[in-house]
Amino acid sequence: MLHASSHFSSVRRAALLALLTAGMLSGACSDGNDVTVGIIDDAGGAPDSALGDVDVDVEDAGTPTSSFSGEVTCKVSPCVIALSASSGSHVCALLSDKTVRCWGSNSSGQLGAETPMTAGAPDGGASGAPYSAKPVAVTNLADVTQISVSGRSSAGTSCARRSDGSVMCWGENTYGQLGLDADRVVADGDAHTTASRVQGLPLATRVDVAGTFACAIGELGPDGEGAGMHCWGNNAALQLGRGYLPRPFGVAGPVNLRFHRVLAGAGTTRVGFALRDDGDVLSWGGGDWHQTNSAQRDALARETSFSPDEEPREIPSLHKVTRLVAGDVHACALSQGTVFCWGRNATGAVGNSSRIDVFAPSPVSLMGADAIREVAASNLTTCAVDQRGRAYCWGDNTSGQLGSGDAEFTLIPVVVGGLKTEGPTDARVVQIATMDHATCALLEDGSVQCWGDNSAGQLGIGTKDDVSHHGPQTVVF
Repeated sequence: MLHASSHFSSVRRAALLALLTAGMLSGACSDGNDVTVGIIDDAGGAPDSALGDVDVDVEDAGTPTSSFSGEVTCKVSPCVIALSASSGSHVCALLSDKTVRCWGSNSSGQLGAETPMTAGAPDGGASGAPYSAKPVAVTNLADVTQISVSGRSSAGTSCARRSDGSVMCWGENTYGQLGLDADRVVADGDAHTTASRVQGLPLATRVDVAGTFACAIGELGPDGEGAGMHCWGNNAALQLGRGYLPRPFGVAGPVNLRFHRVLAGAGTTRVGFALRDDGDVLSWGGGDWHQTNSAQRDALARETSFSPDEEPREIPSLHKVTRLVAGDVHACALSQGTVFCWGRNATGAVGNSSRIDVFAPSPVSLMGADAIREVAASNLTTCAVDQRGRAYCWGDNTSGQLGSGDAEFTLIPVVVGGLKTEGPTDARVVQIATMDHATCALLEDGSVQCWGDNSAGQLGIGTKDDVSHHGPQTVVF
């Protein structure tokens, strides 16, 4: 695992950074048709299995099960190897051929393709409400190694990192989060259905979309230099990490980070985060730490005398982090197999068995779970996946998006049930993606199943409806 008190050994550091820089993908063919793909997911650091130091018994006493690598072994076609959603009502999938398909709402072009405006169209378009109820290919986009998407209600922005280090984005551009110009902010309310390259950005190893802004991590140079962070989009709360700008929006520019390399980024609406290579987390932007009304406080996770706080500084109680995610007003980090969350908690998404706001990282109790390897967050919910591939969710459940098989209110994490695959072994989850009212899981065989609200076709089953689907539905590619 990552340690705050000392740096990695040169061997472990090189191995981890090489894994990140390599584009997040590796493949190996077996004697049959199966393809095993190791992934680093769209919004955080390397999975614990890549870093070591977590000793987990992967078998129940008296109930032998096959060990779970946490990787996709492609047994379906097309095969999904990475999944991304955060809030809103759309989701995107990275396929083994390095193309991207998206489904759900398309009101701001976040699916990366025009959707028909005729009700009953084959790919799910509907008059007056652009969406697709089945995955559509993002046009003019190939050779993708990593994806990150985020939504707000029916709007959303999607980005992809290609193997040449370029970053492509499409969808909403209200805050200039598409990075259409390197010298001036281009912000508009148009639906951008075509992926375009972010301008003024150095070659990147990954991109992280945080709703109204986005950030990318730079590549390492030949002497180990680099791996800095650039952000663009909304800067109303100084969430771009470089102080005040002439306008409340900004073009791609470097975050004022000190020391250490950055592995990944994340952000709420008003706060930016960076995961460093020593496992510590920096935060900046919206402050309001001393507000007596917690509804006006931000998820900075540290005390500050400034509001907003333009200086990226360490969150003092959070170390050895390998994964970082956020919704609009709460955030979560994965450290040594435990999920820590903080922020506003009106829906219970912070996971402290209440609706009480918590503004310092607080551990989430997941009864019966093994060490956690994955975590994802929307504006209303949070989900996690343990070392055995079991999924747990908590927060809002009005559409059955927690996967408990009903829409009953609960303040404790619940186990996602009903996931099925063909074959003798139980379905095991590699990655989970959280929209506000629906959730999707990438399974070990490369298939995807979703549950919850389907009013924008976000379950990907080919049709949309106004029924809450409490059980997992298989996405039809």
